[in-house]
Amino acid sequence: MIGIIGGTGVSSILNKGEEKIINTKYGKSKVLIDNENDIVLLFRHGLKHNTPPHRINYRANIYALKELGVDRILAINSVGSLKEHIKPGTFFVPNDFIEFTKMRECTFYDGEDGVVVHIDVSEPYCPEMTYILKDVLNKRSYEYSEGVYVCTEGPRFETKAEINFYKTVGDVVGMTGYPEVILARELGMCYASLCSVSNYCTGISKHKLTVSEVFDTIKEMEEKILKIVEDIMHCNYEKTCACSDALKDAVIK
Repeated sequence: MIGIIGGTGVSSILNKGEEKIINTKYGKSKVLIDNENDIVLLFRHGLKHNTPPHRINYRANIYALKELGVDRILAINSVGSLKEHIKPGTFFVPNDFIEFTKMRECTFYDGEDGVVVHIDVSEPYCPEMTYILKDVLNKRSYEYSEGVYVCTEGPRFETKAEINFYKTVGDVVGMTGYPEVILARELGMCYASLCSVSNYCTGISKHKLTVSEVFDTIKEMEEKILKIVEDIMHCNYEKTCACSDALKDAVIK
């Protein structure tokens, strides 16, 4: 079973299935279950986009997907570009990340049960799913880049000084990619991210950044996003990655 995590502007195109509330020990998560296609749809901001990125219950969301039998996750994220050659209206596929978040619960292993875990994240995104995602993008001739995703706390946009720093270490900036990727890894789930480049970041853009600019660009990309998701849903997976073995040699006994 595959889980699709939708973000900004995506709930309008991925909205089929039976709505269900999943109760976990980390809180509640609302999902749409498409039993016909073995798909679980989850909207991290809520169906009405009323949860800001720093208030999302990432642990409940990922744990709920795991309890429903999801073993692969395709996350859809909106990002701002740190580089002029990564243009709004194109896609971005992360192969690594750097995070500058501050207040988020970012692990299932906080030591309360006496277990200390240090997972390896030398390859944080599932190589198999990432390969398939890039193959889909190539076959559809959709322009995309790949590189380092910088995650910030939000909900505000970044300052010019912050952007000047971030562009020395990364390629795009978003607010939702972390800790999703790590939580999925801790539970042995495959995780890949399809990022929609919605804007140039502050200081790179020639004008003041607005929320409407972000949503307008994503609206224009909706049809492409839906086609990519449909292609991924119908791909034949041959699990060759080691994502499910993430806890091997990671637990201090």
